[in-house]
Amino acid sequence: MIDHQISARKQSYPHPHLDLVVGTGLILAALLLYILTLAPTVLEADSGEFQFVPWLPGIAHPPGYPLYTLLGWLWTHLFPFGEVAWRMNLLSAIVAALTVGLTYAVVRQMLAKTLPSLPDLHRLLAAFISGAMFAVTHTFWSQAIIAEVYALHAFFIALILWLALKVQTMGCDWRAWPAKLLTFVFGLSLTHHLTTILLLPALLAFLFISEKRVPQTQLEKSSKVKLLFIHGTLFCAPLLLYLYLPLAAPTTPYTTLSLSDNQTLTLYDNSLSGFWHHITAIVFTSEIRPAAVGFDRVQFAWRLLWLQVGGIGIGFALVGLITLWQRRQFDLLLLTGLGSLIFLSFNLIYFIGDVYVLFIPVWLFVCLWIGLGSVGLAHWLVNSFVRRKTRMPKETLLASTIERRLSKTIYELLVVSLLCLCCLLLVLPTLIHNIQVSQKTNDAARQRWREILAESVPKEAILLSNDRNEIMPMWYYQYVEGLRPDLFGLFPLIVTDPKYANIGRVLDQALASGRPVYLIKPMDGLELKADLVQEGTLYRATVNEYPPPYRHEVIFPKVTIPPGIDSIKLLGYDLSAEQVSPGGQITVTLYWQAVKELSTDYTSYVHLIKSDDQGLTQSDHRPGGNFYPSRYWQPGEILRDHHTLTIPPGAPAGPYRLRVGMYYQPEPGLILEMGHGEEIGQVIVPSEFSE
Repeated sequence: MIDHQISARKQSYPHPHLDLVVGTGLILAALLLYILTLAPTVLEADSGEFQFVPWLPGIAHPPGYPLYTLLGWLWTHLFPFGEVAWRMNLLSAIVAALTVGLTYAVVRQMLAKTLPSLPDLHRLLAAFISGAMFAVTHTFWSQAIIAEVYALHAFFIALILWLALKVQTMGCDWRAWPAKLLTFVFGLSLTHHLTTILLLPALLAFLFISEKRVPQTQLEKSSKVKLLFIHGTLFCAPLLLYLYLPLAAPTTPYTTLSLSDNQTLTLYDNSLSGFWHHITAIVFTSEIRPAAVGFDRVQFAWRLLWLQVGGIGIGFALVGLITLWQRRQFDLLLLTGLGSLIFLSFNLIYFIGDVYVLFIPVWLFVCLWIGLGSVGLAHWLVNSFVRRKTRMPKETLLASTIERRLSKTIYELLVVSLLCLCCLLLVLPTLIHNIQVSQKTNDAARQRWREILAESVPKEAILLSNDRNEIMPMWYYQYVEGLRPDLFGLFPLIVTDPKYANIGRVLDQALASGRPVYLIKPMDGLELKADLVQEGTLYRATVNEYPPPYRHEVIFPKVTIPPGIDSIKLLGYDLSAEQVSPGGQITVTLYWQAVKELSTDYTSYVHLIKSDDQGLTQSDHRPGGNFYPSRYWQPGEILRDHHTLTIPPGAPAGPYRLRVGMYYQPEPGLILEMGHGEEIGQVIVPSEFSE
């Protein structure tokens, strides 16, 4: 892509400190951008967790993130401005801006190795494009403005790349400081985010090839052993940070929570096995599912890539890869290509909900290629222009020929102009497109929880949500600001016990505790299990009578759904009225009992049937709604299912039969009946003139 015979003479900086000025300016510009779009206060989800855990300091979810926790503790206590939540958001912005600066430095090294004959100004501009492009990629930007671990994760990836290139530049001398620092930094990175280990194969391959290319000083065996011991110690020593977890556990207020005298929740098991399970994040291993990968997963990754850099950016990245290939920089291809491929492959088989954030290292590699591609394309275009103007064949177009036909100043001006144009074409549209990630007005969690915590909720009450993410701001206000520490936030999977597997079972445990129980939002379907009454912005939940006092018991043997299979029993029903006039409504309450565990979300129905077997009116819905559908029902529990029927105006007087049953839909538009339903009683529609 680039003429190998361009000037072999290395150009000097226009200013001796320009490299430092541009790099620092890029960092400050990125920091300003992140501060202007920074989340102003407490957030939901992991961000909410990372806003209170470092302050305590406490223990974060697996693998624990001890480095981030301790760094956050130092930052929030030494930087006394703003609320703690905002301070942690700002920490991400600062680390992300430094990562942008490191990205610039990495590309400077790659270009110095790949294109040493180019003027330094050209390489500087190309590195600026890479750093600026990475700064405004959608996912990285979104993580730079909230309290999250991924800015620091990207920082370590960039720092490891920079140190690896520095080690190569210094002849792979493992006694020199860059090699020792690289070993230490890699070990330290594993105390933050375990996926950094995915970079290790590419890093080792790069260093192996680099070492083979330079003559090595022969060391005595004792010196080799000593060097191996030094690097082993430097790698393992940072891992001792994980010992923070068992040391912090006794003083962390939420490692063990007590619902009642006989209901204790252990969020962190402070034993050797509990420690190992936590730091290895075993709880997430079930989400690694290679067999589930299909073409849709590849499409997902492609859409994410397009969102980060757009079609133009993808094109420049491809040019960058071609440039590395033409320049025979196979070691850099291995480091960046294999590294990105391993990260990409892991993310394709990892099915957690927010896996998109784990693609950030891939986007970092793409932005490195974009910088290489921009300078490669700029020089190719200028060379092509010179050839056409001079009508000289490529093989005779030497640097001296260029300087004779076209002044050096004009040549460099053309290249610089093209690089500036590339920067505008790449960075500006990406910046404008991704500005939507801004969090500067996001104070929804603060407003919601300050309103909830200001209500007259009884002491020791339990506040329930089906979503852990929604409870994290409550814990922030309790542990950081001391608001209503008596309240108990509860959500599914707070522990791995099956009793807390879904919101229905969590509700059972909350009601069994004897404490007042409130839902923080409407959750359709839970009325199957409890009486719900709105109080302010919350919903008070109380225990249904058990067994339910239904007035109409289904004649023995109980109706089973489907017939003969005995999966669900209909025990009885209630009618809000025995008769209803045309235009009026009647509520039919069915009492179901699951006989065994179910794997399907069933829909129940109540039909009002005329004497000629024609339907008059009906009600169909999925009992349990979205929050407690039938696949969650427990064998033996009795569930109350309300159906409201509207009698059409002008309906003829007389008795109408009630037919009930269930069906399910294995796919949209396909309904599978579970029998023909059962007739359980009747409703009278009186004559218009009857009293």
